[in-house]
Amino acid sequence: MLAVLGRNGAGKSTLLKTIIGIVTPRGEITLGDRLISGMTPEAIARLGVGFVPQGRRMFPGLSVRDNLMLGRLKRNQGGTGWSDERVFEYFPRIRERLDVAADYLSGGEQQMVAIARVLVGEVKLLLLDEPFEGLSPAMTEEVFNAVDRLRQDVAVVIVDHNLDLALALADDTIVLDRGAIVHRGPARPLFEDLAFRRKILWV
Repeated sequence: MLAVLGRNGAGKSTLLKTIIGIVTPRGEITLGDRLISGMTPEAIARLGVGFVPQGRRMFPGLSVRDNLMLGRLKRNQGGTGWSDERVFEYFPRIRERLDVAADYLSGGEQQMVAIARVLVGEVKLLLLDEPFEGLSPAMTEEVFNAVDRLRQDVAVVIVDHNLDLALALADDTIVLDRGAIVHRGPARPLFEDLAFRRKILWV
């Protein structure tokens, strides 16, 4: 799990959008040994790259079941598609909400559905943009624990303004400043040493 850190405007979300093909890259992007820069977003998604955007972006009026069904469409060339039962192991709350309109869920429940909607597709790289934004402490803990378990199944890149949460989850970090990598290294020193964190992140 990789945390992408940096101040507002450093290019964190832009990096994720570039990986999924909705922002034109200046250089090359590879997935494994395959060049994906220049591919369309739908082609990149079918290779196993899943993106959970900031704000969750539920399909309003559709049930949780329907949102998950849409996540399975035309995504059959990448990693492992998850069954509903496997999703429920990570997000048991979703089982109880399958037939509820997704826009009637709490923010935390919507975040769970947003992540699950990606996992039920064929995903091997999961990109999370601000997954803890606006969540209650209880929901933050529930989503945190689920994301922490996901490292066993998929590679994860996470962007989040809550540095403690992002660093507690991550194995490695990169720090961006105006679109350039200014630091690369393990997450643990930044998590444990606040003076080092201030030196690297200016916060």
